[in-house]
Amino acid sequence: MFSMDRQANEVFYDGKDPAIFGGSLSIIEGVNYGERFGGQSDEFWKFYEANGEEIEEEEKRAFANWFADCWEKANGKSVPLPAYFSIHDDTESFDLKKNDWIMDEEKWSY
Repeated sequence: MFSMDRQANEVFYDGKDPAIFGGSLSIIEGVNYGERFGGQSDEFWKFYEANGEEIEEEEKRAFANWFADCWEKANGKSVPLPAYFSIHDDTESFDLKKNDWIMDEEKWSY
């Protein structure tokens, strides 16, 4: 997770005040990613290639829903700044204030 300025640059804070967020941080520690398919790797990749668009849309929706739920539980809407969730290199972002997907260009037009 990281903060962005109006020019879409990542913002870093090197101070020691824990109330000020800046820079990147890991939000899910200890998660290991790896192949656990035994001899089924080829079958998995064939399935993924054939269904990749649908799988990626479901992944995107699942992560956005999870993030929005966490945002709501943390009273994120009380933050007086715009807030978005997005998948790296995607063209859309989820507006956490409006609970809706927007094109990335819209984030920088306020």
